[in-house]
Amino acid sequence: MSFIVSPGLCVLLLRRAVAPVLLLFFLFSAMPPSAVAAPPVNSEISRIMKERTAVEENLRNLKQQLREFQEKLSLTTKRESQSFKALENIRSQILLLEKMISENQNYLEKLDRDIDRLQGELQHNRQTYNRVSDDFRRTAVSVYKYGGNRDIEHLFAAGSVNSALVRAQYMGFFSRAVRSNVDELQQVAVKLENNRMALEQSYRQKAEAVKEQERQLKNWTASKKQKEVMLEQLKKNKKEYAAQLSAVQKKRLQLQSRIESLILAEQRAVEAENERQRKLLEARRLEAKRKEMRRLEAQRLEAAKAQGKKEKSLTPLQARGKQPPAAAVGETSPPQKTALKPSQGSPEKQNVTVVPEGLSPELEKVSADFDTALGSLPWPVRTGVVSRRFGSIEDKDLKIVTTNNGIDFSVPASTQVRAVSGGKVVQIAFLPTFGNIVIIRHPKSYLTVYANLGQLNVVKDDLVKSQQLLGLSGRMPEGGSVVHFEIWKGRVKQNPEKWLRR
Repeated sequence: MSFIVSPGLCVLLLRRAVAPVLLLFFLFSAMPPSAVAAPPVNSEISRIMKERTAVEENLRNLKQQLREFQEKLSLTTKRESQSFKALENIRSQILLLEKMISENQNYLEKLDRDIDRLQGELQHNRQTYNRVSDDFRRTAVSVYKYGGNRDIEHLFAAGSVNSALVRAQYMGFFSRAVRSNVDELQQVAVKLENNRMALEQSYRQKAEAVKEQERQLKNWTASKKQKEVMLEQLKKNKKEYAAQLSAVQKKRLQLQSRIESLILAEQRAVEAENERQRKLLEARRLEAKRKEMRRLEAQRLEAAKAQGKKEKSLTPLQARGKQPPAAAVGETSPPQKTALKPSQGSPEKQNVTVVPEGLSPELEKVSADFDTALGSLPWPVRTGVVSRRFGSIEDKDLKIVTTNNGIDFSVPASTQVRAVSGGKVVQIAFLPTFGNIVIIRHPKSYLTVYANLGQLNVVKDDLVKSQQLLGLSGRMPEGGSVVHFEIWKGRVKQNPEKWLRR
């Protein structure tokens, strides 16, 4: 049986709530205690909502990239549509669609978990509503049947003043109980309505996600067919195909060669600096050694001079028998051993500062220790899809093997690119086909490379911190944007994916 609470009834009940003490005492004592506490907003719910928000953000990012590729492809001419640029555009779309299908499936799983949670809360709130409604119904019937008119009679019927005061306190207690019932009933009703609305919204979102998944699968199938047709058309004209294939390889090699030359130049600069520091250290050691030899020679001469003065003061008798014979003419007496004072120390330790290879105090303050940072560095872009991985890769469509010294991220144009660790900007270069290249030096001969930047926010010799903005990603001729990222230790390239957070 449902019980509707109107404002007029609430006022009437509150006015008549000072019912007889014993009857209402037993009435409320018979009511069952609250069986289940209201579900708290716990860390699990927060985690689910955070994961769901992250997936939604990734999906929006992927859709934006896909729109950029589709807009670029729609503007190509008939001749351009049979080019490697158009092929690269379609392949990027396929990659994004596959990622979107995966993310959308992940999103559906998050929605299912959220729906299960909301259904559990709805069931709990319904039970709470029924319990509070039943409590209120009993209180309302009792107040209506025994309230108001006999309040004064019960007070004066008390055997003593103390008993009357106790009865008055109980009457106030039941008045507050009625008010509490009304408030709780209204609060639970609001929770029920919020649960219902949230559940309906989640169902709508799930229905839209299912439709979106179907559209993505259709688009993926269509794009695969379009790619096959485009490859066939390219291969029909073997001369044109070979020329375009050569241009694609040349473009990639140009970027790789340019970065390698910059890395080599920087390593030569580092080695030259280390050699300069080594020579400076050696010169300081030699100078300290010469100073120590001069000090010892002066000490020896001073000792010899003192010995000569002593011999002159001896009597002939002392000189003949009681003293040891003097050194032969031309011979010098051995220098006396004199203990070095603590402040003098050894010659190697005087005024010498040892500078380990590749160490720079200013870099140490801002950079992570790369030797212990494996798998913990932040990504250079907040969102994106790895479109080309590190190492030798066989292109199954073009039947060629290419080498990538880093990894490529497919991102929306003008995506923020940030430093993965603090360091010093030591190289900035520009390539017409790959935009700006930024190289950052870190301690212990580590270097990080960021290519295809459009707008730059740093200049050479800047000292940057981890996650500081370096610039924005530039647009690619085939559409969308790509950020190329590398990590080197000296002249040895590293696999960036092993260094970045999972």
